[in-house]
Amino acid sequence: MVQRLAAALTAHGNAVTARSCETLTAPVALRACDVLGLAFPTASSYAPAPFRAWLAALPECQALPLFVVTTASYAAGDTAWYAAQPLKARGYAPFLLANVLMPNNFYIPPMDFLPVTPPQRIPKKLEKAQRKINRLAELIHTQTPHVEGAGLFGRLLGIQQRWSRDTFEKRLFKPFFADETCTRCGWCVQHCPVDNIVLDEDGLHFGAQCCLCMRCYSFCPKQAIQATRKTRNAKRYRRYAGPEGKRYAP
Repeated sequence: MVQRLAAALTAHGNAVTARSCETLTAPVALRACDVLGLAFPTASSYAPAPFRAWLAALPECQALPLFVVTTASYAAGDTAWYAAQPLKARGYAPFLLANVLMPNNFYIPPMDFLPVTPPQRIPKKLEKAQRKINRLAELIHTQTPHVEGAGLFGRLLGIQQRWSRDTFEKRLFKPFFADETCTRCGWCVQHCPVDNIVLDEDGLHFGAQCCLCMRCYSFCPKQAIQATRKTRNAKRYRRYAGPEGKRYAP
């Protein structure tokens, strides 16, 4: 989504620099930009934990125009609005808060009532997402105010999802583990955004900092990482292969 939004903004004549919070080693140089954009996936109407820490480190400013775009598989609630509120108090000026629906990547017990988006449905879903991205790019280019999710339904959904996450997540989800098919290639260790996975002579160890991004689970080259014993059934618990339908190489 970020790549396509950057391309659409560039087509409007904007100079766009897209960076990942995982690769930034210093705070954003705000004086070098006219508009700051934030984009992240929805995690129970929160920004993901690593991104929340990055947001908290953003410096104060004076009326810097800000847009926030989130992604979700079904509904984002007030995620963008909620993330922007602390930034307003630090001098940012949000003018666009929006969400783009993308394929679903979260399908593990016990939250297995919404299946992973099948490959044949992904192109149509991405086409719809592209149309939304193009509309948002026009609004961002002209800095036209546009707010999604701040109405009654969005706020209630956001409150309910955050309450559910805070109340039940630690009880519902057990740590991931690697089964006997693990080759110890180290892909998951290298790509975990919160450094939650350690590889030693005894195998893989998963800590308590998991943010449920699903990266290790979805893209393990051998599908060796399991959420529960049930997910060994690869036909029943099919894993998300990304919007391009291609699994990462180790």
